[in-house]
Parts: sequence; C-alpha cells; structure tokens
Amino acid sequence: MKSSTLSDYRGQKIKVICEDCDILKTFEGDALFNDHGDADMPGLLGDLCKTLGCKRSKEGFYNRCSLVYYFTHEEWMAKSGMVSREVYEIALGKRLADLQEWEVLHGRCRCGRRGPLNKSNLARRYGPNARLKELESKLLCKECKKYDSVIDISSLPR
Repeated sequence: MKSSTLSDYRGQKIKVICEDCDILKTFEGDALFNDHGDADMPGLLGDLCKTLGCKRSKEGFYNRCSLVYYFTHEEWMAKSGMVSREVYEIALGKRLADLQEWEVLHGRCRCGRRGPLNKSNLARRYGPNARLKELESKLLCKECKKYDSVIDISSLPR
C-alpha cells in the first residue's frame, strides 16, 4: 500500500497535534511542499517535530515525540467513506414509524428552500410504514414547484 505524499495535500491545510506538548498547529500544504518537496506524510512528521521545536525525536523507542496528524470528525468521516447516522438511516429506508418522538423532519429542496415537516400529517396521509426515501419524491416545493426534495432528520433541542 502506497503512503500518501505532500503532493496529495497541495492547496489544503495540514493539521498536527501533540497532546504531550500541547501543540495544535496548522500548516499550508503548498508551503510545506515548497519547503520539503514531495515528502511522504509519515516521514514528514519528524521534520515537523523539529520545526516546532520539540525536544524529543521521532526516532528511537523511548520518550518519542507524539506528534500526529489531526483530523476533525467530519474530515475523518469523509476520509474513511463514512456518512452520518441520519444519512445512513434514510438510505436504509427508515420508516415514519421508526422515528423517535424527539426526532424532527425537515424537507430541503434542491433550490435551497428548507422547511419543517409534520410527522403525524405525513403518517396520516401516507401511512406509518411509508419510507422516508419514498416520501422525498412526493414533497412539492412551494417555491420552485418541483418534486425534488431531500428529507433531513434532526433532534429537538434539549
């Protein structure tokens, strides 16, 4: 398996974190590429450790620098190909009857309009076993007059 290189991160921000030294630093991918060339990402951590002035080294076994790359939760999910729970449940075919009382539905049209949906009205009209994915094609946007909506699930505020 080929490790990623700095050329894969040109035009992006690269974040590193070391909890032992209380470091959270962001670097520009282009600037690092100009300074270090097309270095491989695992090997670059040693150079970044020295750049940040860490007294410990990335070499050796004991008392090593613990600098690692940092990703936000959303970045990590996108990188690993995961989706949010709501998107996953809608893709599986969640039914109106499966929704909890604290879950709220919103319709979002491709034109940008967004509005709340009444779960009980939908259940009365289409039945409690209606799948949310099927309901998306039945929602008429009041602004653009198209049947091209997406249903979002969110939780009520506490």
